Amino acid sequence: MVGVVVTGLALVVLGWAVGGGAAAAQEGGVVVHEPPVAAPVRDPFRPPATPYGPGNRGIEYATVPGTVVRATAEGQVTFAGQVGGRLHVTIAHADGIRTSYSGLRRIDVRLGQVVRRGAVVGRAGGAFHLGARRGDAYVDPASLFAAAPDTGRPGRGELLPLEVPPGGRPPDAPDAVVHGRPAWGGALDGDVVAAGLGRALAQGPEADAGDVEGLVRPGALALATRHRLERHYAVEAHPVVRAVEVSRGLADRLDAAASAPCSHGPAPTRPVAGQRRRALLVGGLGSSSRSASVDRLRTDALGYAPDAVERFSYTLDGRPYTSPDTQGRLVAAGQRLAATIARLAEEHPGATLDLYAHSMGGVVTRLALLDLAQQGFDLGRLGIVVTMGSPHQGADLATAVAAANTGLVGNVELDVVEELVDTGLDPDGAALAELSATSPVVTMLREVGPPPPGVRLVSIAASGDVVVPLPNTQVDGARHVVVSLSGRHAHGDLVAHPETTGEIARALAGQPPRCEAPEEVIEEHLLGHGISYLEDLAGFTALSGTR
Repeated sequence: MVGVVVTGLALVVLGWAVGGGAAAAQEGGVVVHEPPVAAPVRDPFRPPATPYGPGNRGIEYATVPGTVVRATAEGQVTFAGQVGGRLHVTIAHADGIRTSYSGLRRIDVRLGQVVRRGAVVGRAGGAFHLGARRGDAYVDPASLFAAAPDTGRPGRGELLPLEVPPGGRPPDAPDAVVHGRPAWGGALDGDVVAAGLGRALAQGPEADAGDVEGLVRPGALALATRHRLERHYAVEAHPVVRAVEVSRGLADRLDAAASAPCSHGPAPTRPVAGQRRRALLVGGLGSSSRSASVDRLRTDALGYAPDAVERFSYTLDGRPYTSPDTQGRLVAAGQRLAATIARLAEEHPGATLDLYAHSMGGVVTRLALLDLAQQGFDLGRLGIVVTMGSPHQGADLATAVAAANTGLVGNVELDVVEELVDTGLDPDGAALAELSATSPVVTMLREVGPPPPGVRLVSIAASGDVVVPLPNTQVDGARHVVVSLSGRHAHGDLVAHPETTGEIARALAGQPPRCEAPEEVIEEHLLGHGISYLEDLAGFTALSGTR
């Protein structure tokens, strides 16, 4: 009970920090897929060994120019346009699969349109490519068309265990991949069609009941989640282990502060004034089109023209969004952001696009960058990518809520807390679960490491942020900046803080960050880790109380 009370308070803290909201809708349903063209396969699915390695993440058909391309199943068009000089269409289906149609000469659907199975999507420009994804993992499209043995019904991916996924590291957590099964019951060529998909489906709100029903034994998902949390807290909540970790991190920061270039004096003013640059702002969890902390970014002081600033919408069709729209799956939000970036790049061919994301928006931005890299988008079109108070290593409060949710009593009591306090956040929502430090999404980003080549990422943290403590904002390959800011509102106030504006201005002007004295580095580091440790203790207490 004590643990749930503590994590109830965590939910309250998240609520007043990010704003109102409500539960997000979940995907799910039985969908029948059919091949999009009547043409032989020229190149089958070949999963790459590394995130950016060679391979074929779908099926390439030997179509001729003008071949009619049809939707594999009923769904809604989430993208229809040009990426990297080629025409693409993406359709989201009720079973959680997202199909992509590439190499088109003409597009016959529009964004937001609901299409039936067999509807004409467009015309092939030559060889046509079909892709399929569930969450952040690519799936062999052939497995969607195969008939299940003895039933004649269209097949679905089968969740099976795997010791080491191709391109992966030996896992110490439950992993799985999808194997396609044709009518005769044997494995398709290229058995493994989605390394790590088990992680993407392996905990509560991140999986649709229809996706996992009959594929794993009852209770396996909850058990896998609990095991990941136990391993996490065995390190993060252990005083000796954590002390060693803090000491090593402090030594690294002091070395970097002493050796890395830094800037003295005031930051430049209006560094992008007169340049062809645009700014895209990405709000966080609980934001809306009417209210978001990222709107407080001082774009005028950075030199952007008012009409060169745009805000990303979490809705499928780009209409104004509300808090519940931010509480869906992060990978889906990343795909929508990737489509928005591609649209802006097409609409403004000579402009440089800068991305500014607050809180959860930074995680969504990193997912969008991975999506764009996989599509072959020219990331050189981007200027700087700035995340402010973003949980790149997960949010400790969200991890604590996930710990409480591993028990039925804890889950119910968190729902009661939400009902009484009305934080606006759904404790069972997908976004909150995926912000946990042990979630498949955060784990995947951690394993991927630095941003794709060509991306200049700046991660800005508030020293006393209780929503996303300093250690959680770290990401390999980024430029890290700490702003001296504490208190209940530090998470939101970070965006408009003068130090934040100054550090962004320096990055835009190609200057190094401001110089910090050793005592300042020590104070920031210990404060950030102290907050994180207390929140991890809360999560550990909650997890222990669910036994």
